[in-house]
Amino acid sequence: MAEESTWLLEESKMNSTDIEDQKSPGYGTKEDSVSSHSSSSGEQRSGEASFGPQLLAAGAATLGALALGAAIGWSSPASPQLAEPPLSLSSSDISLIGSIINIGALIGAVGGGIVINKIGRKATAIYVSPIFALGFLLVGFGNNVPMILAGRLLCGLGGGTTSVAAPVYVGEIATSNRRGLLGSGFQLMVVTGILLGYFVGAFVTWWWLSIISGFIPLAFMIAMMFVPESPVYLISKNDENGAKKALQWLRGAHYGIGTELEEIKHSIAEQNARSITFRDLFESSVLKPFLICVALMFFQQFSGINAALFNLNIIFSASGGDMDSNTQSCIVGIVQVAATVVSSVLVDRAGRKILLISSAFVMAVCLVALGVFFYFQENDPALAANLGWLPLVSLIIYIIFFSFGFGPLPWALMGELLPGHVKGLASSLVSGFNWGLAFIITLVFDMLVSAIQMYGVFWLFAGFTVLAGFFVLFLVPETKGKSLDEIQRLFS
Repeated sequence: MAEESTWLLEESKMNSTDIEDQKSPGYGTKEDSVSSHSSSSGEQRSGEASFGPQLLAAGAATLGALALGAAIGWSSPASPQLAEPPLSLSSSDISLIGSIINIGALIGAVGGGIVINKIGRKATAIYVSPIFALGFLLVGFGNNVPMILAGRLLCGLGGGTTSVAAPVYVGEIATSNRRGLLGSGFQLMVVTGILLGYFVGAFVTWWWLSIISGFIPLAFMIAMMFVPESPVYLISKNDENGAKKALQWLRGAHYGIGTELEEIKHSIAEQNARSITFRDLFESSVLKPFLICVALMFFQQFSGINAALFNLNIIFSASGGDMDSNTQSCIVGIVQVAATVVSSVLVDRAGRKILLISSAFVMAVCLVALGVFFYFQENDPALAANLGWLPLVSLIIYIIFFSFGFGPLPWALMGELLPGHVKGLASSLVSGFNWGLAFIITLVFDMLVSAIQMYGVFWLFAGFTVLAGFFVLFLVPETKGKSLDEIQRLFS
C-alpha cells in the first residue's frame, strides 16, 4: 500500500498533561469512579468484557478505511469519463491519476508510524481527516491534471496514515477473543468504500463522486472525537489515570480491568527500557515477524488485487461481454463486501492460516482461468465468445477468497505480530512497502498487458499467489486466541 531513511525514533517520556487535549468528552463520566476502584485495587477480571464499546471504537477508527476505499473505487468509474471531453485525458495521464494515490499512501504510512507514537492513534486520525477531505475536494473541483493529481495525492496521504493508525488502534483496544473480528473491520470498510465508489460512480459524474466522497473523512473525524485513546498509548505517555478511564470504557463498567492494566504497564515498561532505532528491526524476535508482515503485504499486492480493482471497467470492456461494465463492477463490489463480512466471522473461528492458505490457492485457480479466457480471446475468438461468462465468474470467486484471506488478514496480522516497542516504526515501514508496491503494480499494469498480453499478466499473478500459499503453510504462525504477549513469545 521507497521508505524514508531518517528513522531513529527515541520514545520520549511525556507528562500526562501532554495528552489532556486528546481526551474525549464522549467517555469517562460515571465509569470513572468504577475504573479507579477496580484498577487501583488490582481486581481480577469479572465476567466477560463488553463487546459493544469495542465495536463502537473499532467502527469509528475504520471509517477512515471507508474513505480510503471510496478513493480506490473512484478510479474504475472515473477513468472512462476522464478520457472524454472536456478533459479528454490520455491513457498515461489516467493511469497516473489512478496510481498516484498509492504514492500519497506510502508517504502517509511511513510518516504515520512516527505521528501515532508522538500524538497518539486517536489524534492522528482526527488531524489527518481534513487533509483527506481536502483531497477529495481538489479532485472534485479539478479542471486540469496537476490539480487532480494533487487531490489524489492528498487522498492517498490520508489513506496511508489511516492504514497505520487504525489497525494499531484496533489491535490495542480489542480483547484477544475479539481482535480477529474487529481487525477484519478495516478491510471490510475498505471494500465497502470501494463498492460505494462503484455504485455512486455509475449514476453521477466523476466530480460529483469526488465531492460526495469528501464527506466520509469528516464523519471519520467526528466519530473519533467520541471514543477513547488507546490505553496502550496512554500508558506509554505515563497517563495511567487516562488509561484506566479508556480501558474501563472499552471493557464495560462492571469489568475488572486491574489485571489487563498491569499487563499493559509491564509490556510498556519493557519497551521503554530501551531506545528504538533501526537496529531493533534486526533483532531475531523483531526481524522474524517483521519479515512475515512484509512478505504478506508483498503477496497481497502480487495477487493482482489493486490492478484488478483499479481496472475493473477496462477488464470487463476487454472481455466483450453483453453486461454493462459498471454493472459488473458493482456486482464484484457487492460480492467483496459480503465475503469480507463472512471472513470477519470466520477469522476467530477457523484461524488465520487456513483462511490465508485457502485464499491463496483458490485465487490462483481463478487467475489462471482469467488468463485462459483472454488467451482464447487472442487466439480463438469463437471459443472465447462462448466463454463470455468466465471473466465475471472468475473475478467474483477471486474476490470472495481474497476477502476471506489475503484482503483483511495481512493488516490484522500486522497489528498482532509486530512487537509493541517497534510497532510504530515497523508498521509504518510495512504499510509503506505495501503502498509502494500498489503504486508500481497499478502504474505498470498497462505496460505489462502490452508486453505479455492480458493473459500473461493474470498467469504471472497466479504464480505469485501459489507461492503465497506455500509461504503461509510453512512460515506464518497461527495467532487465533492468543494474547499479544503470547504471540511475541512465539518469536522469542
